[in-house]
Amino acid sequence: MTAELKTERLHLRPVRMEDAGVIHATLQDIEIARWLSRVPYPYGPGDAEWFAGEVEAGRIPAYAVLDDAGFAGVIAIDPTLGYWFARDRWGRGYATEAGRALLTAHFADPSVELVEAGYYDENPGSGRVLEKLGFEPVGPQMLPSPVLGHDVPGQKVRLTRARWEARREEARRAS
Repeated sequence: MTAELKTERLHLRPVRMEDAGVIHATLQDIEIARWLSRVPYPYGPGDAEWFAGEVEAGRIPAYAVLDDAGFAGVIAIDPTLGYWFARDRWGRGYATEAGRALLTAHFADPSVELVEAGYYDENPGSGRVLEKLGFEPVGPQMLPSPVLGHDVPGQKVRLTRARWEARREEARRAS
């Protein structure tokens, strides 16, 4: 895992134990938790400490996303791309910006050929983020919803190295 990544507005660094409190507090917002398929609900302080400890131990490659105001969210590829942001950061393009930075670092490894992701059908905003990043539809899938306590309909998407590189080359030529 790359130690740190920087974008125009964001700083991505590995999650640390000191982030456990803000991670726990942020995931108390059901409007955030309801869109997460791999995060337990309810999310306790011990869950946040476990998560931060796993990142510090190198077992989960997750980044804290920071903006000028501080902690904004978390993003990871483990092995699928996943992210969440504090509600007051929604609508600012942070998921797309952080996603581009993380995918650039991820595809810098020549052995990486594919990244997958998924989103709930009821969360088209996440689908738009993944589309902007170049992900293409694979098809429907059922995703667990810890908030609801059962699986719900979603979409599986994927991004190949070839598509990632072609899109980056198109962007380079356009600028």
